[in-house]
Amino acid sequence: MLRIIALITMAVDHIGLIFFPEYFIFRIIGRLAFPLFAFGVAQGYFYTKNLSKYLQRILLLALISQPIFYLLINQENLNICFTLTLGLSAIYLYDKGKNWWVKVFGIISVLILGQWLNVEYGAYGILLILCFYIFRNNILLILVGSLLIFSQALLNYSQILNLFAIIPLFLVYYAKDERIKINRWIQYLFYPVHLLIIYIVFKLIN
Repeated sequence: MLRIIALITMAVDHIGLIFFPEYFIFRIIGRLAFPLFAFGVAQGYFYTKNLSKYLQRILLLALISQPIFYLLINQENLNICFTLTLGLSAIYLYDKGKNWWVKVFGIISVLILGQWLNVEYGAYGILLILCFYIFRNNILLILVGSLLIFSQALLNYSQILNLFAIIPLFLVYYAKDERIKINRWIQYLFYPVHLLIIYIVFKLIN
């Protein structure tokens, strides 16, 4: 169920951004999307039988989606799938690092890379993904995640709407995730396809 909410709120966010930028309600609803995707990726790491293939699929999706993302939304950032890829890498380093300094140095390197590549949400997004993995099934998820979100919003006032991203923390912790099965290809292709549809409609009406 959480996956469906993530897809719907992401679509609402992008529709509002392109067609109704003056109505903040679309962007507020859209703030639910990224934390839910971050949670989904952290869960994916925990349950996947082949991390390499899982990582390759998300990276391929990132590469496929970037041209339409560039044309429609942002010409400065790399799309969210690159953030998810780096988030997975950070989880791997945290999980498999042989000692604490390898974990710390590796994760810091990933955070710096995310900032340098200018991925969506930057280091904050990568840390949130890692947070979902470290504090899965732990009430500290709400506390640590909220502090992270507050810090990001305070450091960048233009991102103040991201305070609404705290809501999904409660959804993830308290709501039962009824596993409604969604075809894998639908899950992966939804991102580039919905961007392409929005782009085509935008061009047709303009």
